Amino acid sequence: MKKMILSGLFLLLIAPCIVFSAGQNEADNAGDDGKVQIHWLTHWVTEQGPDKINEVKKAFEAKNPDIELIFDNIPFVQMHDKVLTLNMAGMAPDILTVSGAWVTEFAEAGIIVPIDDYVNELRQEYKDALAGPAFVPYKGHLYGIPITNGNIGLYYNTKILKEVGIAPPTNWDEFVDACVKVADPEKGIYALTGNVASEPPTAINYEIFPLIMQAGGRILENNRAAFNTAEGVKAVTFYKDLIKKYKVSTPGELNAGEKEKRANFSSGNVAFMFEGPWGVGIQRKSNPDLEFGIVPLPVGKVSGNIVLGSVLGLSENGENKEAAFKFMEFMGSAEGQLLWDKATGFFPYNKVTMQDEYFQNDPYLKVFADQQINTENMQVVDNYLKNAVDLKRQFTIEIQNFLTDKKTAEQALNDAAAYWNTELSK
Repeated sequence: MKKMILSGLFLLLIAPCIVFSAGQNEADNAGDDGKVQIHWLTHWVTEQGPDKINEVKKAFEAKNPDIELIFDNIPFVQMHDKVLTLNMAGMAPDILTVSGAWVTEFAEAGIIVPIDDYVNELRQEYKDALAGPAFVPYKGHLYGIPITNGNIGLYYNTKILKEVGIAPPTNWDEFVDACVKVADPEKGIYALTGNVASEPPTAINYEIFPLIMQAGGRILENNRAAFNTAEGVKAVTFYKDLIKKYKVSTPGELNAGEKEKRANFSSGNVAFMFEGPWGVGIQRKSNPDLEFGIVPLPVGKVSGNIVLGSVLGLSENGENKEAAFKFMEFMGSAEGQLLWDKATGFFPYNKVTMQDEYFQNDPYLKVFADQQINTENMQVVDNYLKNAVDLKRQFTIEIQNFLTDKKTAEQALNDAAAYWNTELSK
C-alpha cells in the first residue's frame, strides 16, 4: 500500500515536467548499455533550448563515457516547491539546481548534503578559481558548486530608442526622460516592464535591490536589514514614480514576474528591462528578430548593483553521489563553464573563464564583466542569507503595500526590516 501511495504521489508530482526517477541504487540506475545514469533537475532546458543544453551533455559524457546525464526539466517558478515535495517523497534527483536564495534552506533541511570531502580532493587551482561569495562554507560545510554568476544590466529595444532619437540613458535623470519620451500606452508602447510579483519572490532582485544600491544604500549589514534608510526611501520612491507618476510601465505590475517581464520585452513593444546576463540567451530564443542592446544600469547617487547566481547541489536522495559530483566538478571547471556559457549566454563564476576572450569580446557579456569590476556599491544578497525566500517575499509584499498606497515608503521599509531582523536574529 505504501508503494502504491508513493507511486501515485510521484505521478502527480512529475505531471508538469519531464519524467524521471531517482533515489535508486547504482545498479538500478544503470542504462541498457551499463552506464550509470545521473539526473539533473534544472529549469534551463525550456529557457535555453534542448540543442544548446545537449552540447554540455555531450561534452561531459565524452569525458565520462561510463556516465549518462539525464535532464529533468521544470519551469523555474515551480522549482523550489517541487524540490521540497520530491525530497519529502524520497524522490529528488541526483543533482539539484539551487538558486542562491535556497542554499541555506536546502542545507538546513538536509535536501542537499555537504560536499567537503569531494572538494578536498580537487586541485588548489580549481578551488582558487571558484573562490568567492557563492563558494564559502555555511555552518562549516560547503553545499554547492557555483555555475552561474551575474549582476543586473539595462536591456533596451534598439528600434524604439532609434525611432524617438535617444541614446541609452546613463543616469537616473536620463532614464526618466527616456521613459517619458518612448512611452505611448495608447499605441501599446511602454518604457519599462514593471514586475513585483511576490511569487516567486525574485522580482525585487532586478527591480528594487539594485536601485537601493544605486541610491547609496545597502540591503544587509551585520546580519541585519539595512534598507530602511533615506537611501531606501529614495530608491523605492523612484520606482513608484515610474509606475504611478509617469505611467510608463506595463500594466499589472503587482502580478508580473520574471517570465512575464521577459515575454513583454521580447514582444517588441517595451523599451527597457532590468535583467541579468542569463537573459541574453532567453531573448534570442524568444524572439530571434528582436534588436536589443545592453548597457550598465543608469547611475543614481553612485553606481550600484547586486550579485546573483546559482549553484549545483548534491541531493541527499541520490545514490550515485560520486558520479553526480563528477558532473558538478565539470560544470565548475574553467572548461565546463566556458562551454556552458557559450551554449546559454550566461556569465561565469569561474575567474579563469571570466577572462576568456569570449566574454571580453562579446558586446553583451562584457557589460556585466565590467560592472562586476567597476561598480562602486556592489553586494551579494541571496547566497547564504537564511530563509531568503521568505524574507524576500515579505519585502515584496511591503513594496506592494507602498505601490498601492496602503503604506508610506518609510512604513513599508520599516515593517519589512522589522520582519527581517526578527527572522535573522533567530
